[in-house]
Amino acid sequence: MEFDGGSNGFQKNSIIFNQVPSKKRIRSGANARERDRTQSVNSAFDVLRNMIPIDPPDRKLSKIETLQLATKYINHLSQILTSGNYEQEHSTTYDVCIFCLTNKTNS
Repeated sequence: MEFDGGSNGFQKNSIIFNQVPSKKRIRSGANARERDRTQSVNSAFDVLRNMIPIDPPDRKLSKIETLQLATKYINHLSQILTSGNYEQEHSTTYDVCIFCLTNKTNS
């Protein structure tokens, strides 16, 4: 649309200009979405941390520690389910099961 020199053309151009979102407004929206996403990810890590038995229980794990321990814990539980016998799984040479925190004597 070209400016025709009349007041009507100026008003049309200013309306179109005002409808275009500014870079600042777009960036602000993107920042808000990123904050929401980050808070969502952090909340999910908090839930996962609470499901992993650790010693001491009040220790805050980093994200990578949480993922590594969660993987090991899932494998541990899977082995227990596969073996079908909790006592057989824990009759190895370990004194303490890191995940179940049950004391065992060496056999």
